[in-house]
Amino acid sequence: MKLRLDDKKIYNTTINTMRQLSKNAMSAAIAATLVFLLAACTMSEAARQAKAVQEAKTARAIAQQLSDRHYEVDFHRAFPSGRGRVIDLTSEYSIKVAGDTLISYLPFFGRAYNVPYGGGHGLNFTGIIRQYDEQFSKKGAHIITMDVVDSEDSYYYMLELFDTGSATLTVRPRERSQISFTGNFHLDEE
Repeated sequence: MKLRLDDKKIYNTTINTMRQLSKNAMSAAIAATLVFLLAACTMSEAARQAKAVQEAKTARAIAQQLSDRHYEVDFHRAFPSGRGRVIDLTSEYSIKVAGDTLISYLPFFGRAYNVPYGGGHGLNFTGIIRQYDEQFSKKGAHIITMDVVDSEDSYYYMLELFDTGSATLTVRPRERSQISFTGNFHLDEE
């Protein structure tokens, strides 16, 4: 089949038009992709800035409450020593520091060595803080140690608190096995 001269012109014009449209469509697609990427980067940067502002605000609030020695930490997970397991806590457990007093409302899973008949009160007590110390780790976390006594036992509490509000608590009672908890700092509503 032979093409006539007019058909060849129409064919070439059609091919050239399609190529031009293809280039325009490709350019439009590239432009749309660049606009999308720019918008995503801008939103991502704005989200990062908002997150940084929120973290700074949280860090200031934590520092203020710690310096006042009036704060609360809520816990949602327990790690009994020597058990190699994690226990998700289904009730609300916490510790509160109010000046020289520790109010501990925590569950205990583990061994008891020398406790009153019936098991005693475990880690549910209000005790006097004999020694309180706050230091900072290399990662910038607050490390708070407390020696606490009550009528039943003496305890060593070590609280590692990050500026994000996440917390890890290790409790070493004299008459029970060690146990750890993870949770979050309870920020006062302003």
